Amino acid sequence: MKGKAKSTLGIIIFLVLLANVFHKFSVLFDEFPNPFDYARITDVSYKGIIVDEPESYGKIAVTERITFDVHAASKDNPFWELWRDLPESYIDGEKVDYTVKSVKQILDDGTEIIYVESPKLYWDDSDYLSSSTLYGPGKWYHSEGPYSEYSRQYECLLFYVDGIYRENITFEIEYEMNNAAFRYGDCSELYLSFYSGDTIKYLDSFNAQILIPNKDMPRNGNYESHTYGTSLGNFAYTESANVNPGYYTFSFNLDKEDLKFDPYSNYLEFTLISYGTDKHKFTDYASRNLYYYDNNVLPELRYEHQEYEEDYNSRMNLKKATLFVCLIASALVIAYIYFRTKKIEKDNTFYEPYEQIDYFREIPSDLDPLFASELVFCKDSLSSNYSNAYSAIVLDLVRKGYISTERIDNSKDWTSNNVKIIVNYKPTSYFNNNELVNSDMNINDKTNLEPLTPSEDAFFKLIIRHSKGNEISMDEFQKKISSDYDNTNSFVKNVENSTVNIGISQGYFQRANFDYLMERSRTLSTFFMLLGIAFIIIINPVLSTLPMGTAFGGFTILGCVLIICSIYLKKVSKKYILLTQFGENEYTKWRGLYNFLKGDTLMNERTIIELPLWEKYLVYATAFGISQNVISALKIRCEDTTPSPMLSNSYYLSSNFYVSISRFQSSAHSASYQSRYSSGIHGGYGGRWPWWWRWPEEVIKNKRSMIYVIDLLFLSLLTHHTLMTNKS
Repeated sequence: MKGKAKSTLGIIIFLVLLANVFHKFSVLFDEFPNPFDYARITDVSYKGIIVDEPESYGKIAVTERITFDVHAASKDNPFWELWRDLPESYIDGEKVDYTVKSVKQILDDGTEIIYVESPKLYWDDSDYLSSSTLYGPGKWYHSEGPYSEYSRQYECLLFYVDGIYRENITFEIEYEMNNAAFRYGDCSELYLSFYSGDTIKYLDSFNAQILIPNKDMPRNGNYESHTYGTSLGNFAYTESANVNPGYYTFSFNLDKEDLKFDPYSNYLEFTLISYGTDKHKFTDYASRNLYYYDNNVLPELRYEHQEYEEDYNSRMNLKKATLFVCLIASALVIAYIYFRTKKIEKDNTFYEPYEQIDYFREIPSDLDPLFASELVFCKDSLSSNYSNAYSAIVLDLVRKGYISTERIDNSKDWTSNNVKIIVNYKPTSYFNNNELVNSDMNINDKTNLEPLTPSEDAFFKLIIRHSKGNEISMDEFQKKISSDYDNTNSFVKNVENSTVNIGISQGYFQRANFDYLMERSRTLSTFFMLLGIAFIIIINPVLSTLPMGTAFGGFTILGCVLIICSIYLKKVSKKYILLTQFGENEYTKWRGLYNFLKGDTLMNERTIIELPLWEKYLVYATAFGISQNVISALKIRCEDTTPSPMLSNSYYLSSNFYVSISRFQSSAHSASYQSRYSSGIHGGYGGRWPWWWRWPEEVIKNKRSMIYVIDLLFLSLLTHHTLMTNKS
């Protein structure tokens, strides 16, 4: 109970964390607009002049030229409005808001189109498409905040345009930003937030000038100026007293290379702080804010700037450290794979076949159909299908004459409820309904019959056990095996074990667990692939919201290394089958037969194929899951199948046969599972390699461990994110 409780708790934690990850991922996904439906601000030219006059209240007069790249999804649904965010807020108790003065559209030839103010805000196309032109186009509307979808307040300036499909369009707007400059007891501050958030994501250029009248400009040594934002933490600017006569000018000229951002610096800001004898040089008429008379603001402003720089440096150091750790982890993964491969090659012998065979037309040997299937697919990601194997076993029992099938009602089709199995031979001693029966009834003389392979013998004994007299219906057979748990489980185990028994006894395999090296390698390959994909498409986007960001691509590098190693492991694992030299030679022949039966050669060749060989082709093609190829070729190339009871019976060439055997397989394995589950038998995973060498392969085998690993990973990430958020 204690273990189940821990497992349940782990699953709950995992689901909660997974939900959080999907939420964060969806938020990140939402940030990427539809590439065929967007209106982006790409270029900005900004000019702001400080106004320190009676009743100016610390405002700045702004002239801004904005270029939009408009790319509507279709001509039938163009853009009818564009917008520029003007976020209103409160700083030190004073409201920072805007007064829009004018809006112009600037054509390519320099012609200006004057827009007029709309009397109301509208958002729906139906307003625009009304017969009245009261609301647009050619109008603008300043929607004042605070933001409220219900009240239709959006904190932005809207430009109502004439249905733009694919076009670049430029506007020049003039507005006043109120309470941009703040006066304190020991200093003054001009604080300008130009652009932030989604608005800046697609900027190609940002050029700005901040003009301060000479009479209002603090002297050298009495002011400090700083920029904030971009992935570098700040951006370059110049100062000049000559660019604009009568003004002292701060200039910014940022291009695409400068305009790079991360989640912790996705803004463009500028501050100017005056102090000393010029502490109120440009704020004589600023509003009386909450700290208007406070004489301790300057140290706090300087502390905030220092903290910003330290936080930026801390993030850079964290990114570098994380990149270093990712590179070391990548190197360790590569080294682990390299030395693991060398160890496997040193400790084991892998044979090469004496000759390479692409196509093999003969039947290499009278091999058990199930084992033949296992051998053919032993180096593939595919594995033998028990339903196909059981179908092949039944066909071989028919071919060898041990059983046959008949319709219960000849007037009806070969469906599973209209088929009965006829037993053509019974041994002198056999089990029937759990009782030992002695009989001399040999319907056919066994001396005329081919010997049975191990899996065929197990299947034949199962039929005899449940048959009444010398026959049993297919439906009744399935019902009996589905309820006879223990005996059916014994049959399934015998069939499953027959592969190893044949492989060892007949010299195909070097050891019983002949494929454990391949399975370990593929397990590790799957683990690395999942981990690599997780790093790139899940962990990487989530961590990009943390201070470390993407760590200069460190997580992407680690993810790619894991994926490359996964592909390498998957490829190299094909040779990690412990076959003997004989087994490798036989594998090449059987694989050649598989290629022959699967390809078009069987259909196109004109050589004569005798019916007994066609019968074996069908048996093994069925075991390989490609019976339809042989059936199609048989119908074209062999007109008379009458001498063959198997090939002349349409039941064995129809889908009804395979459906019936598939149901048998489902019933048998379900009963086997019930028997094993009730007796508490569980599988194991062995090996003599040290735990530190095989732990990655064990993690994915143990689902509970996998859950705990993922829990620990995401819990640590979220804890770190919470701590950094609280610090901020």
